[in-house]
Amino acid sequence: MGGDKLKRILFKGDKVIWVVFITLCAISWVEVFSATSRQTYASGNYWSPIIKHSGFLVGGIFVAWFIHNLKAQWIDKFSKTIYWLGFIGLLWAQFMGTRLNDSARWISIMGITFQPMEIAKMGLVMMTARILAKNQDEDGTNSRAFVDIIKYSVLPVALILKENFSSAFILSVTIFLMMFVGRVPKRLLLRTLGVGFVLGAIGITAVMMTPESVKSSSFGSKVITWQHRIKDAFNSKPVTAEEYDENENEQKTYSHIAVASSHLIGCGPGNSIQRDFIPHAYSDYIFAVIIEELGLLGAIGVMLLYLTLLYSCGKIAKKCDDPYTAFLSMGIGMIIVMQALLHMYISVGNFVTGQPLPLMSQGGTSFLINSIYVGFLLCISRYANAANDKKNEQENIV
Repeated sequence: MGGDKLKRILFKGDKVIWVVFITLCAISWVEVFSATSRQTYASGNYWSPIIKHSGFLVGGIFVAWFIHNLKAQWIDKFSKTIYWLGFIGLLWAQFMGTRLNDSARWISIMGITFQPMEIAKMGLVMMTARILAKNQDEDGTNSRAFVDIIKYSVLPVALILKENFSSAFILSVTIFLMMFVGRVPKRLLLRTLGVGFVLGAIGITAVMMTPESVKSSSFGSKVITWQHRIKDAFNSKPVTAEEYDENENEQKTYSHIAVASSHLIGCGPGNSIQRDFIPHAYSDYIFAVIIEELGLLGAIGVMLLYLTLLYSCGKIAKKCDDPYTAFLSMGIGMIIVMQALLHMYISVGNFVTGQPLPLMSQGGTSFLINSIYVGFLLCISRYANAANDKKNEQENIV
């Protein structure tokens, strides 16, 4: 009985989200330990990568636990602050940040390097939920909300797009779906889709017409990389073994080998072979390692964990009597699960881009931000459950 009471005190909020979160962290610890073989070989320190990741795991769990004990009203109050911190961080990274892999995505303060992009994404999701909640009327959300959301979204999404197309795409789709769930007038959403398709077509045309000579600049090099990836993704022409260049297609090649050699059960945790050849196996391609080691059953299990998280977000949103927390719950579920599904597609498909698996891949900023998301969900569910229980008690009295 004492143990049950301790669990209720320490682990409040939605129990399913706690189980999903802890399970993902446990799988992450095992698979990142296995997938860091290239890092280990390069550094000569066998324990360094997993000790570092273990620190982030413990820190992330503590952050989620700490936030889930806060008052739900505080989350709304921090929305603007987090949004502006993220936006300023994007500008800082663009003009004074640290460049890694030709991308100005990083800020270094007192020896600590982090991605402001992740903070900006969280801030925009929170800001969108806040705007939707403030502009509710009898028929849904008024048109002013749409104008404000677009106003707050354009510059952050543009800055993220310059450095990472897939992150900008996920964020844009999340904001659009939040507006759809928030019952923004359909005519405005249809216009947004139309404008999006037109801009997308113009952007793809411009990328495909860009000459190779622009490689000399950092942004030009990125545009040419986009061009090659688009060609590669839509190239259906079969390539013979003699023509295939393993070095040029290193990530895709060895991730596909990992998937093809997995079978139903896999070779077992820590026994991956392709982890030694896949670049960034511990982050952008960790799902390929998971499939190789845990097999098809393990891959389906991981996918179900993310879908369970999304389903739980929907249940929490239904229980919320405050529109802000309801919209935020759905926004968090969407951005986490869409990123997870895109990562999985990248690992088994033809399209190549950098996108970590939320709460699984090695990485400090991404893991901590996703842990904050989980903390928000647990905090919101705690208050939603309490309000729901109170409502049921009043109905029983009546």
